[in-house]
Amino acid sequence: MKKIFIIFACIIALITTIIIIKKEKKTTQYTIGILQTASHPALDAARNGFIDELTKQLGNSVEFVVQNAQGSITNTHIIAQKFHHDKTIAAVYAIATPAAQAIATLETQKPIIIAAVTDPYALGLMHPTTNVCGTQDMIDIPAEISMLTTLLPDVHTIGLIYAAGEINSQVLAEKMRTELMLQNKNVLDFPLTSEADLSLVIETALRKTDALLAPTDNIVASSITLIASLCLKNKKPLIVSDNLLVASGPLAARGVDYYESGKASALIALKVLTQNTEPCTIPLETANSKTIFINKTTLDALGLTIPASLEPIELVK
Repeated sequence: MKKIFIIFACIIALITTIIIIKKEKKTTQYTIGILQTASHPALDAARNGFIDELTKQLGNSVEFVVQNAQGSITNTHIIAQKFHHDKTIAAVYAIATPAAQAIATLETQKPIIIAAVTDPYALGLMHPTTNVCGTQDMIDIPAEISMLTTLLPDVHTIGLIYAAGEINSQVLAEKMRTELMLQNKNVLDFPLTSEADLSLVIETALRKTDALLAPTDNIVASSITLIASLCLKNKKPLIVSDNLLVASGPLAARGVDYYESGKASALIALKVLTQNTEPCTIPLETANSKTIFINKTTLDALGLTIPASLEPIELVK
């Protein structure tokens, strides 16, 4: 009798183990490929917000294959090819314009969720049958320029710094130029072709202007510590469009919260994956923030004060 009981217990244990193994195998239902253009605070925040929110919503049912092109267009296209051919990838999360362009030229079936892309319409990503959805980082430009002119009323000539090869930067720079001219400001352009010539371009810009203004831009974000230090050395304010960058030395920003952008893209991905919502039916969301971020250390170093009319303010040390 005892032997029969032991055999029965072993059978039960074996069946239980098999059930557990099967459950573990079925735990992951969705595998998402993450194609990140480069490493800097904004894009990292967009990635983290996306992963955190989807993990919160789906738990162990989702896993991520994270690939970072480290600023290389060649790497971006190689990773896009990999995700396109990988049958286990259910959807692709493309962070920043180069990533979105690379995967969209290849992939027409799998959903593509985007973030940190300024103007998906100008890129031809948005059309009636598109498989692209997500968030864009088009900031409230009139509000940003209003912040600049209120905080820096004595500034007359402003230099726009942006990557010459990034269409999103060009789009934003053009809109900023138009708004600044409406405020009777002189505007000079200082396009950046690579990080190698950045110091020379920035030093030239600082000699010819009263302040610098940057749209959301990958070269600017990747080199923000250097740019901010050059501006501070020359006692010239630097205004950026990515709130996270203010901690690295720029004077101020009224721009994008990339972590929240990532979370918003995750909720859109959730609709696509779990509700079978067609990407073409989901409107793009924006991620601009109403809060003005000001670097207190830079503010003091430039001998500036915050006007009472500027609000809401968040001081960054």
